[in-house]
Amino acid sequence: MRSHTVGTEHGFTLIELLVAMVIALVVVAVCFTVLVTTSNALRANDQTAETQQNVRIAMDLIASDVKVAGMGMTSQVGGCINTVSGIPTAAAIVPGDQTPTGNDSGADQISVVVPVGNTGWTLASATGNNGFNQITLQSGSGTGMMNAGLNIAAASTAMISINGDVTAVVSSVSGNVLSLATTIPAPLAFPVGAPVFLLQCLRYQIGTPVQCSSTSPCLMRGTVAPDGVATLAPIVDGIEDIQFAYACDGCTGGGIPDGAIDDQNGSGTFDKNDFLTNSTWSTVPATPDKIRLVQVSVVGRQAKTDQGLGERTAAGAWSGAPIQVSDHNAQNDAGFSQATHQQFRRRVLTKTLEVRNVGL
Repeated sequence: MRSHTVGTEHGFTLIELLVAMVIALVVVAVCFTVLVTTSNALRANDQTAETQQNVRIAMDLIASDVKVAGMGMTSQVGGCINTVSGIPTAAAIVPGDQTPTGNDSGADQISVVVPVGNTGWTLASATGNNGFNQITLQSGSGTGMMNAGLNIAAASTAMISINGDVTAVVSSVSGNVLSLATTIPAPLAFPVGAPVFLLQCLRYQIGTPVQCSSTSPCLMRGTVAPDGVATLAPIVDGIEDIQFAYACDGCTGGGIPDGAIDDQNGSGTFDKNDFLTNSTWSTVPATPDKIRLVQVSVVGRQAKTDQGLGERTAAGAWSGAPIQVSDHNAQNDAGFSQATHQQFRRRVLTKTLEVRNVGL
């Protein structure tokens, strides 16, 4: 008699199915968490990189203008004037401390006389060395300068610099021939191709999100008219604060420059305390023409709040008190909110610039 072994059919029990489902859910949850964390981290890194780039761009723009402030100016340019002993006085640098007599509760501003150039604004003929009161520029330069703001109706908006060596007021424009209000004396002479610059008064300041057409503040720049009215436009997004400190030569003692930075704190050596962060610059000898170094601090802010690294959409929070930049502590600002402030990461860049040619 034969014996038969019958195979038993096997399947998953209910418990095994439940265990498998739990394991699958755990794996999915872990993968989702990693995905969300990675996505939020990448977004945070992108915002950080953008903030750093904005700060560098803002610093480069400000630094390039501050370094050449004045360009040898000999009289008022645009609205770059500073009141000294009650008298409006031309200045290559006009400090705009937010709170001149105490710690700041907001951003500073600065106005500087800068050269505006164009590769085509060059001499078409040499001037000679017997003195001259007229120059001829390359074709189209006269119109180009007038479009850029040269306005002979007001001397302060018609000052030019030839090769960065001499400045003069333009009294009239005929085609590409510029007549000067005064004669440039001998033996000064300039060859064909020497560049000619239009001097303008530019102001830098921080704009509100509304002014910036954005959700964050921005750096604004524009020309300042002789009446002091500035026409500003946003140029760098995400810039929250700019602060300026100044070191001068001749702001103390008898007011006579001696080629060395003033020792404001009497330490016998140059240090950070020799920079002035609070000054009205309105009383002799502490006037803007004595400024020799400008310390610029730029604060950039993320355009959007971080959302942390979790799955929630709540904004992340960064612990710690606001960083004091120069003499500005954000906690002194009107309407300051610690909770809101901590939702944005910031980057601070500080540079000390030497003023090369303030003029006057």
